[in-house]
Amino acid sequence: MPGTVALCSVTCKTGATACADETTIYYIGGWHRGGLVSKFNTISLQWSKSTTSGSIPREEIKFVNCAILGHNIYIYGGYAVNKMNILDTSKLFWSTFTSSLIYSGTQYYSATLLNDSILYIGGKFHSLDGCQTNSNQEQPISIFNTNDNTWRIVTTSVQIPTRKCDHASVYIPQHNRILLFYGVDYITINSLDTLTFTWTIPVILNSGGPLRRLVRHTATLIGAYVLIAFGFYLTDEGRFTSSDIFLLDVSHKDSYKWVTTYDPINSIQPIPTSPISPTSPTPPLNINIGTVIAGAIGLLIIGMIIGSVITGLLRSIIERSNINRVNYDRLP
Repeated sequence: MPGTVALCSVTCKTGATACADETTIYYIGGWHRGGLVSKFNTISLQWSKSTTSGSIPREEIKFVNCAILGHNIYIYGGYAVNKMNILDTSKLFWSTFTSSLIYSGTQYYSATLLNDSILYIGGKFHSLDGCQTNSNQEQPISIFNTNDNTWRIVTTSVQIPTRKCDHASVYIPQHNRILLFYGVDYITINSLDTLTFTWTIPVILNSGGPLRRLVRHTATLIGAYVLIAFGFYLTDEGRFTSSDIFLLDVSHKDSYKWVTTYDPINSIQPIPTSPISPTSPTPPLNINIGTVIAGAIGLLIIGMIIGSVITGLLRSIIERSNINRVNYDRLP
């Protein structure tokens, strides 16, 4: 049908990536029949093709991830290339920055927007290569600064996933955590603290989730839940398409649980802060009125005695002074 062919020329893509702003989903790259960029308007519910200009990337944008900040969509790497492609969605204009980055693969990585930086974790340098790792079996993170278009490398520690690719990720800002879900070599969830860059494996209170290696799936944070959907299962017999959907409650930082229902009231709990002990109030003075009166009378009596003594001394001194003066006057 003509309508089907027209729609497929816009939406039929394999190995593409998608980013969304307030009203539009941008569907970019991959193997496709139509243009490089397709758009879906979430208000009119209509697909359309977009003609872009500038330093248009060609066929290399496959099995990559994008991050959107304002009007700019950032797409790193692709098939055998090391560069950052930036699409200005307000002008549909591409710009490119070359890179000598070596610690993150150019495909099958995860890209997580954190403030004005994008964190790239894992990946492959070629679709036929294994997951990227370095000689120290560490998991360094490549960070792209969107303000000045520069890169830096951060090393991580503790429970490091030494090889990570074909995984999915979400960022939970309330907990300062990036969660990585599964991938080629893992059937676990990894958690990265974005303040200390330390890795842990989060506690999950119950059984659930994929029981086999899951790749090319999606993970989306919706309220207090992560929705994990579709992808492929990897088994000894081969690769099988997954139509499964999993829901993980991540409302509490240190303990997650698998659920089968979505509760819109549930919310992510902030990290509890250490309670600050209030300043202890000064205890009231236990004053006995009788003691106060007795003390006042005692002080009055002592004052009278001292005053009498001082008065007597002064009188004696004055009298002696007068006597001496009289005797002095009587001298011949």
